Amino acid sequence: MPHSEGGTFEFREFTLQVVRHQQAIADRLGINLTDFKCLGILHRRGALTPKELIEEMGVSPAAMTTIVDRLEQSGFAKRKREGSDRRSFTVHAREESHKQVTKLYRSLQAAANRLNADYSEQELRLIFGYLQKASNVLNVATSELLRSSSCNKV
Repeated sequence: MPHSEGGTFEFREFTLQVVRHQQAIADRLGINLTDFKCLGILHRRGALTPKELIEEMGVSPAAMTTIVDRLEQSGFAKRKREGSDRRSFTVHAREESHKQVTKLYRSLQAAANRLNADYSEQELRLIFGYLQKASNVLNVATSELLRSSSCNKV
């Protein structure tokens, strides 16, 4: 992975590789990257309302309806009505979808395990700590972009 001057970690290169990997998995599942992102949120967070998914993904209500429709049609997710209000529902990932995605991540996990074997427990704690902080930095930067996206188009 290329480094910039001074040996700093190249987030852009790393995130490019992450997106490429996610696109490859989405392709294998037969869904687009946006739908895969939504499915991943459901796998990690559990059932969510469309409003919660909209906030998490930064898409419009109409786009979210389309995403949920496609995930439901492809068998990866389902709507579950909440109470007597027919408009109130949560979106759930189907268990089989979690199994399919986990299977597709196996090669990456195996490669990561081989990579981890090159480091001591102490080094791994440091690396994992850095990656957790980097994930938080990325989350904040993404949230800022989403908040400002309606005001400042490039």
